[in-house]
Amino acid sequence: METLVKKYLKNFPFKMIAVVLLISLNVNAETSTDSEAGAESETLTVTVTRTKEGIEVVSPDGRHVLLRDDHTWEYIEVEQLPADESAVLAVVNIKELSNACDVGFRLTNNLPYKIKSLVPSFSVYNRDQVLFDTQSKSFNSIKPTRSQYQKVRFIGITCPEISHIKLLGADRCTMGPFTKFDSSEGDCLKRVYVQESDLIKVIK
Repeated sequence: METLVKKYLKNFPFKMIAVVLLISLNVNAETSTDSEAGAESETLTVTVTRTKEGIEVVSPDGRHVLLRDDHTWEYIEVEQLPADESAVLAVVNIKELSNACDVGFRLTNNLPYKIKSLVPSFSVYNRDQVLFDTQSKSFNSIKPTRSQYQKVRFIGITCPEISHIKLLGADRCTMGPFTKFDSSEGDCLKRVYVQESDLIKVIK
């Protein structure tokens, strides 16, 4: 479920709103050295995507902002259902290869029904916050209280080069009240709880 904290600036050019937002989002991205040596900043990029609702901006730390065409903007904060009422996705391990990164995920079914089919997508972003690759992985036939392990391999990028992985998609799942024919966009993904990991950053 997404909580939208809406901001409205009346009679202010939309492009100026975007500039102010981008500046504010990058403030925390600046790094400083010892005060006697003087401040030293690092420039980071943000991801900008055009959607049917407007322009979605993803900051370097994974925060989302929606810039609407009607001159309004919104912070998009993803709220997760409680872990004990969700399918919990956890990073189990990562393995660095010569030109790839393997990320092992475990999906634990804390839902009151069987997960017959759930196919989320994993989008990996490099250190410049640029989308590098997207892979999908299928989780199947997971009874309540049981779990399943799947490995996702991202080729052409090493593990240290990954900024974060974004979980998305998973529509047309088959579990409980949802079938691949009647689930709405986002319904299946809402039932997935992403557990924080010290191995690699994963967000929804």
